[in-house]
Amino acid sequence: MNNENYRSNSNTNNRRRSSKYNKNFKGSNRTNSNNHYKNHTKNRRDSYHKKANDLDFSITKQAFDEMKFSDEIDTSFVENRRKKKEQIVDELAQSYEKEKVQQQKREKKHRSNTHLSRFLVIFSILVLLGICVFLFMRPEKVKVITKKEEVVVMDDNYLFLGDSITEQYDLDEYYHDLPVVNSGISGNQTKSILDNLEERAYQYNPSKVFLLIGTNDIQAGVKEEEIVQNIEDILSQLKKNRPYAKIYLEAIYPVIEGSSGAQSRTNKEIQSINDSLEKYCKKNDVTFIDMYDLLLDPDSDKDQLFDDYSKDGLHISDEGYEVITEELMKYIK
Repeated sequence: MNNENYRSNSNTNNRRRSSKYNKNFKGSNRTNSNNHYKNHTKNRRDSYHKKANDLDFSITKQAFDEMKFSDEIDTSFVENRRKKKEQIVDELAQSYEKEKVQQQKREKKHRSNTHLSRFLVIFSILVLLGICVFLFMRPEKVKVITKKEEVVVMDDNYLFLGDSITEQYDLDEYYHDLPVVNSGISGNQTKSILDNLEERAYQYNPSKVFLLIGTNDIQAGVKEEEIVQNIEDILSQLKKNRPYAKIYLEAIYPVIEGSSGAQSRTNKEIQSINDSLEKYCKKNDVTFIDMYDLLLDPDSDKDQLFDDYSKDGLHISDEGYEVITEELMKYIK
């Protein structure tokens, strides 16, 4: 549409609205106008009151319906909510009690650990104190006191001290790798050993001493009391100068009386000397080994060296040394 046509149509419409307005109000005066205004106002007021009455009625009805409906509302959710709240409270209480129990266990364990730690500390202190006391009071190394020097003992040494019966004893064969020392000399009497203990015993630093001496004294006619006294002095000196050594005294071996080896020796005199020596050993903490009875002939009516154990009625055969070794091993092990 062009601009001219648009303006033409607009003018036509305006004229139409103006004609309608003039027609409605044609011939009207002020009175008619006022009456029309009053009627119009009254109609509006009546319409307003009617709508207001209808609105109040509708609101009152709606409120009534809502109140009626409220009585029919399902309130189970409130009960469920209360139960859930109680459940939560119970769970919290249980959790608290559980935590309380766990805390008590932790505290008990902590106390136990504390007590254990204290015990270990006290025990360690006591052990340390014991070690200190031991180190402070422990004895010094035992030494062999001689007229010339002091010798510190380091290892075991088994000393066999005596006369020809000891000298002929092949210790290496019978004792194999044991630390044995043979200090036997043929013809020795008690006085020979007593006067030479340093070379015969002390220099070897023995931890155990097996002494067999006296048979040559008998042959030489030395009095029994002197023989016994010399042997006691030997034992006394050994204990004094070797206090930590274990001393063993063997009984003088029996002989076959009248044989070439025995010569003038008698078993009666040998047994008498052995009895005196045994009594001394019991009183002075010396071990007495009764070889006399061990080497007797079981088939003889009188005391006599078993022939199989002897070479000449005095000196011992290999079989005899085997019996002697078996007996002495009881004191070496």
